[in-house]
Amino acid sequence: MMKSKRFYILFVLVLVLTAGLGLSSRCVSAEVLEDYYLEGNGNSLKWESAVNDYAGIYTQDQISAFEEKMRQMREEYDCNIVAFVIDNNEWNSSELSAPERVSERFLNLGSHKSTVVLWLNICQNNRSLYLLGYGSAEHKITNGEADYIAKDLQGYVKDAQSGAGEPQSKYIEMMNEFIRKSDIQMRTPYFYLAWWFHLVVGLLAGAIVVMVLIKNSGGKMTTNGKTYMNKSFSELIGRRDIYTHTTYVRTKKSSSSGSSRGGGGGGRSHSSGGGRF
Repeated sequence: MMKSKRFYILFVLVLVLTAGLGLSSRCVSAEVLEDYYLEGNGNSLKWESAVNDYAGIYTQDQISAFEEKMRQMREEYDCNIVAFVIDNNEWNSSELSAPERVSERFLNLGSHKSTVVLWLNICQNNRSLYLLGYGSAEHKITNGEADYIAKDLQGYVKDAQSGAGEPQSKYIEMMNEFIRKSDIQMRTPYFYLAWWFHLVVGLLAGAIVVMVLIKNSGGKMTTNGKTYMNKSFSELIGRRDIYTHTTYVRTKKSSSSGSSRGGGGGGRSHSSGGGRF
């Protein structure tokens, strides 16, 4: 009885230790991820309508001005705008998985109708800029549009780091341009709500109606082979079928050993553009 009791106590201790190690490893991994990507000038991570400047290129007044514009967008049509600015020489910090992992781990992407994320690494040896759209932003800012906007924003960073103009003003212009273009894209209605789409549909419907009217304008034939036939004096006197030819049709047998390709990996669906530059 004592041995059995000791065994149960030992078993419970092992379970407690295992659970504790698992929780601690999860906490460590989260801390490592946050420190690795977001290590900077001591700023705390901000989730909503914020500029997370871990490279220290903006003053607090400038960040406040950016965030006020972002807040207006969030409150007006439920679009959350978040920017991450880092200075990291590690290759992994510029891979597309970096902004994806940070966005999907640290942002509550389901709390708003749409979320637009800017990811900028200003390290000259590992410079990159990505734009990502989640929720309705995935359809308002498509991959092509995100890439176009990202390329435009990259130009400001190049100018700031090449000495073409005052660096601080170039970074300010870049962030304002990001907010402005995100605002324009998110305000643009879906194509099926746009005036030009309604115009095209109206013209197409009108063209079809006109074609039908023209086709029927020449009159319609109302007689056929039975119109002038007197059924009292008509009868079938014979029937015959004439064989002419035989047609063979060959169909290639499909192979059952073929393979199909699937879609991409996991993670939340989103649009993205940009890259290293």
